[in-house]
Amino acid sequence: MQCEGITRAGYRCRNRALDDEIFCEVHMRVNRTYNLALLVPFLTTLLLCYFFVFGLFFETLHYGVFDLNYLKYAGLTDLLISMFRTGGMLTVVVLKLWVIYAVIVGIIFGIWLIVSVTRKTSHKHLKPVRRLKIIGLSLGIFFLNILHRFVVLVPKRNRRHPSQILVGREHLALSLQRHKKALAPVDGPDPFQAATDIYRRFLAVSTFNNHRFFVTILMLALASSGSIIYAGHEAQKMRKCIIQVADKKIVPAEEVPASSLYPGLNMSPLCQNSLSDLPEEVDVSDKFRRSLTSFFTFPVVLLARTDETDPLLYLGATDRFELFFNGKTRLPFSVPNENLEALYGNGDAASSGRLKELETRLDDGIKKMETRLSGLEEMAQRNGKAIGMLEKSTEKQRAANTANLERKLLELEQSAEESGFILAGLQQGLDRIGDVLNTVEMDHTKRIVGTIPDSCWQTSPHMVVTFKVGSTQVTGAETKELIRRLATDYTVKESRFIVISGHSDPSGSTFDNYRLSRARAEEVHALMRDAGIDSSALYMIGRGEDHSNSLPRRRVEIRDCTPAG
Repeated sequence: MQCEGITRAGYRCRNRALDDEIFCEVHMRVNRTYNLALLVPFLTTLLLCYFFVFGLFFETLHYGVFDLNYLKYAGLTDLLISMFRTGGMLTVVVLKLWVIYAVIVGIIFGIWLIVSVTRKTSHKHLKPVRRLKIIGLSLGIFFLNILHRFVVLVPKRNRRHPSQILVGREHLALSLQRHKKALAPVDGPDPFQAATDIYRRFLAVSTFNNHRFFVTILMLALASSGSIIYAGHEAQKMRKCIIQVADKKIVPAEEVPASSLYPGLNMSPLCQNSLSDLPEEVDVSDKFRRSLTSFFTFPVVLLARTDETDPLLYLGATDRFELFFNGKTRLPFSVPNENLEALYGNGDAASSGRLKELETRLDDGIKKMETRLSGLEEMAQRNGKAIGMLEKSTEKQRAANTANLERKLLELEQSAEESGFILAGLQQGLDRIGDVLNTVEMDHTKRIVGTIPDSCWQTSPHMVVTFKVGSTQVTGAETKELIRRLATDYTVKESRFIVISGHSDPSGSTFDNYRLSRARAEEVHALMRDAGIDSSALYMIGRGEDHSNSLPRRRVEIRDCTPAG
């Protein structure tokens, strides 16, 4: 028999010399495997070249926001590392888009299947339970077909022990077949046929009619363009934020003590909301999501040198240089790796001499402590004898007092049970009163916010004071002095409408976050009032939780909303 046309598997066989359809199909599979073996290395090489070019453009444009030519400082090793970093990021983005698309399409076709089966069974006068079983059976077959696409790719471990996933699939298919025979009436709907038809349409839509390769290329190009645009936008926000920090428009409420800083670069939560101060409460999925987002941002570091700390934007490191951006000068700068220590420490002979002097002092102190410890041991031996005599005399008193204590404890337990019922009733009443007060306080705040015009919130704040987790106090002397200067400027300008708004991060309950934001606003309100501003010109509100990505979430904003003229 000549093998012409399409085989049983639905493929066209062009080799007419093969006289059997089975051999023709085997021959076609061998050809496809051979072609795939040649195509995969070529596509992999092409993809790596694309990742290399994309990494080159990505880093150049990303650093170009800070007027820094990345190619002057990066070597071939850095370009290869950038290729794998950006390539991995693009791969994760594309896979995420595929998964989201598949889930959305699956949900849509699942709803379509429910509607279709419901319409077919609406005129059959079936019982509600039987109709629900038919709908559930149809959905089971539909999603079984979807899972079959992924399960069938799992190879068998060997001939005797097949994969447990495939065994489970076969058991589920047999169970669904038995239910189908038991449920379907003679003239009723066929859930298997309905699920199969809709699954075929789902397969055509989800695979783009077998044009997945071209759609993947399109998605890769869109993801590349979107990543470059998003990275540039994030870089501009970080540049603007570090300049505001340098201009003292964003200040921390608490100063960082020099003793807590390492001799080098210290990570700072300024301009970045992903740094958590509560490491014991870690959400792994949230951290993974934030790590993907922070791929496009730069951290703020504190440069510990002499008695001051300079906040800088750390742009990254190459094989030879460390790259920074200074918000004060608005210029980037690079430091060779071998000279990085000189940036934050002098490393001269004087420091080594001081270390030797400290070592000698420590040795003298250790010797004095040893002599004192020997004297204390002798005193402990003498005291031990006296303690033994006291223990013998107190044992008699303990036996006499034990009976009295047990009697008093019984009386206290009885009175505690009686008072416990009373306290429980009081607690319920206090809870109801607290809920009412919380509602009243939140409504009062909403009315105050409603009186402030929208143009006030659209203006940039004149100062942003940041806080640590759970903190409401402004303890930094420099921050207090900046608030006093701002209050003096408002007094000179005769400002009459100064809005002080407090914010908090989303962690915790909503009302506790509102109370925390209000307490922070009250702290800044008190500092400005002490600086000489009339209380009638200050409007203090707590705005509760904040989800901003451009400003620190735990903050207080100060605005002058006095109408012009």
